[in-house]
Order: sequence, then structure tokens, then C-alpha cells
Amino acid sequence: MGKRKERLMVLPRATAGRGFVAPRYSAKARRFMIVVGGWYLRILEGVRHVEIADAELLIDELERFYNGEQRLVIAFRHVAKEDAPVMMYALNRKLQRMIRKRNRTRRKEDRIIAHARFLYGSDVLDWAGKAAAWLFPKIGCVPVQNRGNNKNGLDILRREMHDGTFPIALAPESQVTYHMYRCSPLAAGVASLAVWGGSDDKEVTIMPVAIGYRHGDDPLQVIRNVMHRWEQQTGLHLQNPESRPPLALLHEATQLTVELLEQLYAIDRKEDTVNLRERILHICEIAMRKAEMLALVEPQGSLLDRLFRIRYSAVEAIHPHRFNPNQLPQLGRSIADFHALEAHVYARHSQLVDVLQYVDPSYIAAPCSTGRACEYALSLLDVLNRVQGGNINTRYSPKGKKALVSVGSPVRVSEIGETTKGLSRKERLSKLSEAIFEALQTTSEAMEPLWEPQVFDA
Repeated sequence: MGKRKERLMVLPRATAGRGFVAPRYSAKARRFMIVVGGWYLRILEGVRHVEIADAELLIDELERFYNGEQRLVIAFRHVAKEDAPVMMYALNRKLQRMIRKRNRTRRKEDRIIAHARFLYGSDVLDWAGKAAAWLFPKIGCVPVQNRGNNKNGLDILRREMHDGTFPIALAPESQVTYHMYRCSPLAAGVASLAVWGGSDDKEVTIMPVAIGYRHGDDPLQVIRNVMHRWEQQTGLHLQNPESRPPLALLHEATQLTVELLEQLYAIDRKEDTVNLRERILHICEIAMRKAEMLALVEPQGSLLDRLFRIRYSAVEAIHPHRFNPNQLPQLGRSIADFHALEAHVYARHSQLVDVLQYVDPSYIAAPCSTGRACEYALSLLDVLNRVQGGNINTRYSPKGKKALVSVGSPVRVSEIGETTKGLSRKERLSKLSEAIFEALQTTSEAMEPLWEPQVFDA
């Protein structure tokens, strides 16, 4: 056997942050992305094939956008780390090929471009690598800070919704949810964005898009391989892992993972009647309290609100605003490093919660599609990755995946507005957000029987 690879703990230092990375679109950069996009997906993201279902729906809305008839927002489910590059490739390569016929009948200056201005979390460039840091601004992506100060980004988005250079593409669930077939609550921003676009009497259309992945040609073997990795990392052994049904393996691994985390956080579980999901949520609460105590942050809002508050508190400590170590005395630099070290500790607790909150045994209730089971197995393994100091960038994902981009029926903001006359602005935004959520959930549910060739029984 080869030498086991150990993840070394590195003591971090405070470093200067990027600040607001303004978009500066370049047609040359977009062409470069189109040329290398397929290679990037295959080699770095492990996605060997991308399909688009009901692409004509999206092409029709793009045509209306470029005709000046409407503003367009592409709202896509965020179910995996690979989503943004998959969406960029689907639009700029796969969809662009399909709209060439329509472009032949249009003047050169009126041709449809299958591109969008993507929104991304302002902390993404801290882990996404140098290639993303170079490319994102040059293809017009806009950094935003969920539940944070967004003045620069919002000013750009307001202009885009009025001027309409490109459609806006965003993930309204705010972050990765690891559930292809269950939509999470949406951030309020997508509804506000749509309302801005309609302030000049233009129609605003939101196109819901679901994304699915097949993690291999033999999903049962994928799950067994992931569970083997789980055994190696925990030092524990599952009962008959090569012969038992996959759902039984996943439930046993969930039970043992929860017990390990309860030991980590010194949780004394006195009630045997408490189910696994309740125990998972209790661990999430304890981990968040520890993180908030270290960060000197008050627990306010939903679990996701609290996660973002901790995340950006850590970013500010690790990358202080206008930080220049050369202008600090030796002790001042050491104090900044000390705060950065503390931030890495409390961010580690929140990184665990970041994935653990989505581990829900009800998601794999029998009969369970093979895609759900594979997602669940990968999330269990990712919990161990986060305990070891990893993040979404070090999450294990099998190579050779296939991706499906499934386009749903459009949501017209004007139609929602007709049904909400007389309501307050807050109530209208809430109704619009509900309509977008339902469209995303419907699109995800419709994709499952088409995309999943088989199911696992109990």
C-alpha cells in the first residue's frame, strides 16, 4: 500500500483582501472561455458531458430580451460546486450552437448572444483559484455579499436591469444546497432584482433552471466507493458494505457520523427517541454557538443568516480591509495574524454546518432515485472533509459525471403583479419570491423521473 496522504494544518497569516472586483467584460475573454470551457469541465470539474433539456424555451426568452421586449433573469438551482461552470458552458457553447439558425435571419448588431452576467459570492475567489479570479471579472461576473453590504454590486445590477446589456444569471438559494430535487428557501434579492427591472415599464421574466448530475454509469458502485472512503477516514467499519442495500449503508453511516460529531462537541444525548434529523440540527446549533462565541457575533436570524454572518466576519479577519503589513509594527502584524488564526477556527465550525445542515435522511426515503443516494453519500463524506479543515473546494466528487441543465416555464413578473394589487411592497415581493420558488421546485421535480434511470428500494 502507498503512503497515506495526510492533510497538514497550516497556521494562517492575515493577508490583504481583493476588495470589490468590478466586472470588466471582454469579448476576447468570453471567446477564450468558450474554447477552453469543455476541457476545464472534463479535467478540473470531472464533468464529461452536458445536456440541455427544453432549450427552446430559453432561446425564445433570449430573443425577446435582445428584441428589447423584456428584461431577463436566469435563476438556476445551486446543487453542486460545478454548477456555475456547467451553466456558463451550457449557455456559451451548447446553447450558442443552437441559436445560430436564428442569428442568420438577424442583422449582425441584433444577433443573440447566449451569455449572461453571473452573480457570485464575494468570497468565492478566495478558494476558487487564480483562473477564476482572472476570468470572472473579464466575462462580466458581479460579486455580491449575501446578507451583507452590497452597494457596489447593487449599483451595477440596477444599471444592468435597466440597460439590459446581458441577462442576469444567479442562484437564488444563496449557496450550494446539495439537493438536486429539493429546493431550499430563496434569498429576497431575486424578487427585488426583478422589481427593479420592471420599474421602466418593461416586462421582466425569470427563467427557472434545474441542474442534475449523474455521478457514474454504475451508481451502486459509486456509493460503495464513497462509503469505502468514509470507512478509511473514520477508521470505522460498516456492516457487510459489499452486499447490503445502499440505503441501509447510508443510514448506518449517518448514524455513526452523527455519533462522531456528538463526541466532537461533547453532546450528551439522553433521549433515545430523538430522531437523526433532530440530532443533526442540534449539532448544527452547538457548532454555530461555538463559532459565534469565538467571533463575538450575536446569533440572529435563520441558520443560513448566521452562517453568512460568520463567513464574512472570518473573511474580514483573514483579509482585513486596506491591510498593509509593511506599514504595521511587528506587534501589530502579530495581532492581525492572531485574529486571522481565531477566524480560521470559528470558520471551521461554520464550514461543518455549511454541509451538515443538508444531511437529511428523509431525502433518501425509499424508493429513492440513484441520484439522491449518490448526493447523500457525497455529503456524508464531505462532513468528514469539513471536520478535517476542508471546504467546498476540497469536497470529493467522482470524475466522469454527466450534467443536465433543465429549463422550466417562465415566470412573468407582470402576471404576478396582477394578482398582488393592493398589497404592500413587502407582500408583493414575498408573493413573487414564492412564485419563483415554486417554479424552481416544479422544474426540479419534473427533471427527476426523466434524468434518473433507476431507483433504490429500502
